[in-house]
Amino acid sequence: MCVQWADLLICKTRNLSISQQGMINWNANFALFFETSLVGILCYVPFLNTVLGTRMIAFPHFAVPSISFFMIIIFYDETRKAYLRRGMTFSKSTGRIKFTGWVTRNTYY
Repeated sequence: MCVQWADLLICKTRNLSISQQGMINWNANFALFFETSLVGILCYVPFLNTVLGTRMIAFPHFAVPSISFFMIIIFYDETRKAYLRRGMTFSKSTGRIKFTGWVTRNTYY
């Protein structure tokens, strides 16, 4: 579940950091809340444990392993976006973002 949180957060933008973009998409915020609630209810309501044939998970086993993957994914993506933003220039004439050094146009005569 935490890795799905990270995937949703890193897919919000291609270039901007999550701190620059913010959490303004209320549908995505609701989806995160709903997913977390659903997993919590399915894991920790005793009646559903007997119906589904599962058992309660100790909270450290539920959160600690996935939080480490969450932090690795977010750190990797924020680092990638920082390097990406260093090579961006905005062209006022065309209104587009140009990535310097990524694609070169070689014309051979």
